[in-house]
Amino acid sequence: MTGTTIKKTTKRAKAEPKTAAPDLQADDTGVEVAPAGNELDKRELIAKVVERSGVKRRDAKPAVEAMLAILGETLAEGRELKLPPFGRLKVNRIKQMGDKRVIITKLRQGTAPAERPAAGDETATAAE
Repeated sequence: MTGTTIKKTTKRAKAEPKTAAPDLQADDTGVEVAPAGNELDKRELIAKVVERSGVKRRDAKPAVEAMLAILGETLAEGRELKLPPFGRLKVNRIKQMGDKRVIITKLRQGTAPAERPAAGDETATAAE
């Protein structure tokens, strides 16, 4: 067939609305995970802090490094973190594996401000 295109049409079931970030993918068990290589490293974090805050890199770097050290120490102690808008990070378990420590955590985050209904929004319920 030259110049002819055949288009198949099938009925699709209604898709459920996505609630996760678009860059997350479901693994074999249905748990949503970020694709490999999608890590935020310290260099990129410092660059984002500089961009968002407007401070110079030489000022942001020691503050970010100190904050990361404090967060790491706090988690190693098994303490819970309550850091809005980041969320609430609770330590479930700490396992020692050789010379490394594995900390199993649970992160609970509120909905993003853009996703929350406005105070005067008619879709907001009276219970809010």
